[in-house]
Amino acid sequence: MAKPARRTNQKPAAKKAGAKRVGVPSKTAKNVIHIDGRDRRPWALVSKERLLEAATEEIAAVGFERARLAEIAERAEMTPGSVYTWFANKEELFRAALESALSAQVRRNAEFMVTSGLTGSDWMLKVAATVPRNAGDTGPTAAQQLLIEAYYASWRDPAAREILRPRVREHYAMYRRIVDDAQADGAISKTIDAHTLSTLLLAVPIGLSLVTMAGVDRPDDANWIEVFSRFDRSMR
Repeated sequence: MAKPARRTNQKPAAKKAGAKRVGVPSKTAKNVIHIDGRDRRPWALVSKERLLEAATEEIAAVGFERARLAEIAERAEMTPGSVYTWFANKEELFRAALESALSAQVRRNAEFMVTSGLTGSDWMLKVAATVPRNAGDTGPTAAQQLLIEAYYASWRDPAAREILRPRVREHYAMYRRIVDDAQADGAISKTIDAHTLSTLLLAVPIGLSLVTMAGVDRPDDANWIEVFSRFDRSMR
C-alpha cells in the first residue's frame, strides 16, 4: 500500500514582484505623463481633445447656457461618465472649451501677423487680419462663434471670467501692438489715445460678428476697402 503524501508546511512560492500582466503596458516614465495633477497615458489625451472639440461644436450650436453634458458626450462618442476623467463638472468642461477656442483664434491671428509680411504702414490690413472670422468663410465657424461666447461668459460667469481674462487681454493686446507700431511709424497720430483706439478696433469686429450671427446680412468684404481707406486717412 502506497504511503500517503507527506504534508508540508512550506508555502507556495510567491509571485515575483512587479510581474508584467500580459497585454497591459507597464507604467513607466516613457508611457505616462503628468497632466492636470494626475498621471495619465499619452493616448488618453485624445479623449480630452475629442471632448473639447465636441463641446466647441455643441456650444456653438446651442449657446453656452443651453449646452448639455449628455449631448457633448454623444458628439464625442463617449459616455457622460467618461467626461469626469478630465473635468470635475460640466461647467469646467464648458470653460475649458471656451478658453481653447479663444486661444486658438488668438494663435491663428498671431501666426498670420508673423507670416504675412505686413509692415507698420499696413496697420488697417493687420486689423482686418485679426477679425474673429476669415474672409473666405461662408459662415461663422464653431471656433469663431465660441469667441463671442467667451466674451459673453466672461461677463456672466465669474468663474469663467477668471479663466478667460488672460485670453481676452491677449486678444486686446494684439490690437494695441498694431496701434503702437503704427504710431511709431507715423501712420497714426500720437495725439490719439492708443488704448481708446485699440479698444474701438477690438469692439468693432466683435460687434459685427454678433449682429451678423443674429441675422443682419454680412457686408461684402470688398465694400470695406473704402471704409478702411477713409478711416486710415482720418487717423493721420
